[in-house]
Amino acid sequence: MQNRFFLAFIVLFLQGFAVSAQVSIKAGVNLASVAEDAVEENFAEQSSKSIVGFQAGLAFDLATESAFSLQPELLFIQKGGRVSYGFNDNNKVESRYYYNYVEVPVLAKLKFYNTERNTGLYLIAGPYAGLAVSGKVKTTLTVFGQSSTSEEDISFDNDDPDDRNRRLDWGFSFGGGIKFGQAYLDLRYNLGINNLLDQDADNQNDNKPYRRNRGVGLALGYAF
Repeated sequence: MQNRFFLAFIVLFLQGFAVSAQVSIKAGVNLASVAEDAVEENFAEQSSKSIVGFQAGLAFDLATESAFSLQPELLFIQKGGRVSYGFNDNNKVESRYYYNYVEVPVLAKLKFYNTERNTGLYLIAGPYAGLAVSGKVKTTLTVFGQSSTSEEDISFDNDDPDDRNRRLDWGFSFGGGIKFGQAYLDLRYNLGINNLLDQDADNQNDNKPYRRNRGVGLALGYAF
């Protein structure tokens, strides 16, 4: 039900933009990671590494003839990360998280180029909101150098307070890019604010445990 409501909202939200805005398609990669704290407090060390995800979607520039504009987007983006807890390389737990989101950023865009030539630099910044449509976690347990791996789907918004993952993700994106004619190259950092493990009904981001998305996205786009 929550999925359908969110998808219906973003379709209505972007429907009016498609007529009056310059529409572009974009695709690229998201170097995704998670900021996580104290899920396994008994382990002495922790390391966090990135995974490579895919992203693609549509962008709507609402004022192509102006140096400043708003740019809402509709994206499919893969997020997640790899986190290890352990005493050493022979005794550790490594979890790889994979989240698939439908995401709507709404960005302010400042253009440092002649709009007639459509070539130059731009800066972007603004909030985003996303809804996870699926996810999975791969867990590798290493004991005395012997490893075993298990995989399971992530259960979202369940009633178990010790195993709850929120579908909703929100935060801020900021970055910039270069435009050359109708094509452009976009680089941005996505800072997740929402705690994906929050146990409160009002989801006000308790201190522990927490897991928040991070990511560096690189995409190539083409404007019509």
